[in-house]
Amino acid sequence: MNRQRLATCFLLTALLVGASNASVFGQGKLGRVRDVVRQSKPKPERKKETAKKETREKQARQPPRRDDHRSRKGSSKVRSRRPAVRRRAAPSLAIGASYLLPPPRVKEVHVLHHAPQEPVYQPVVTPVVSVVEEGPVEADYVAQNVPRFDWGIRLSAIGGTDFDNIAFGRLDLLLQIPNGLGVDTSVAMLRESGLNYRDHLYLGDVNFVYEPIKQTNFRMRFGFGVNWLSDSYGGDTGFNMTSGFDWQLTKQTLMTGEIDLGNIGDTDITHAQISLGRAVNQAVEWTVGYDYLDIGGVTIGSAFTGLRFRF
Repeated sequence: MNRQRLATCFLLTALLVGASNASVFGQGKLGRVRDVVRQSKPKPERKKETAKKETREKQARQPPRRDDHRSRKGSSKVRSRRPAVRRRAAPSLAIGASYLLPPPRVKEVHVLHHAPQEPVYQPVVTPVVSVVEEGPVEADYVAQNVPRFDWGIRLSAIGGTDFDNIAFGRLDLLLQIPNGLGVDTSVAMLRESGLNYRDHLYLGDVNFVYEPIKQTNFRMRFGFGVNWLSDSYGGDTGFNMTSGFDWQLTKQTLMTGEIDLGNIGDTDITHAQISLGRAVNQAVEWTVGYDYLDIGGVTIGSAFTGLRFRF
């Protein structure tokens, strides 16, 4: 019994210490990312709180309203005493076409009846064709599962975790003309949950890219654009440079890589991703890989899996 009491007392003490130091320990990596990005800016208030303050100030400035019952009472009894004017329908001037036009003339048609001809019997000769049963050809099966490498649209939906407290989901869309211009955009939501806190962030970018290298099994692109970060307190933007490639290692195996260098506000950001995919069919690919993110010295490394669609 003494050991159980000591254990319960120790547990209660630890919980009280954790609750008292919630302001110190109630922040994770995403909170540090927010502080690094906005270290030179005052922490803005939430949008809901500012809206509530504005409504309270407006209500305080307005004088109290007094209802005039007489005006309401008089206005309800006032009615229009003008007699209702009945409008007569205008006489119809339409004259039926059946009274103006002469009756149609009926033409006499003479039908000649011919005696039915008897069909001429002709023998039908069916050629004998020898059918050789063949099994399924392996080349046809492989051709159905080989991915298209001349795609113009690539859509990725992945999800991963850093095996600690952070989980993320990401959507990527690439609209690319082979050996031409394209648009690359992405959005990711990072969610962190600890013992006494929960936090989330949204990261994304929009880039204009150009593909100077395209071969039968290798494609590479370069570009630049804008980074952005958003949360419940506001948002920040910055410049971004991007580069990526798609490499078909075998008929059904593909490797995809990407790297982004830029900034958000006054803070540098580095993002890199590499994955290996297996073609399910010509348009769908199952992929696994590793995602690395560094914002102002706060690093987040995550393993992920998902699907890619190429059209």
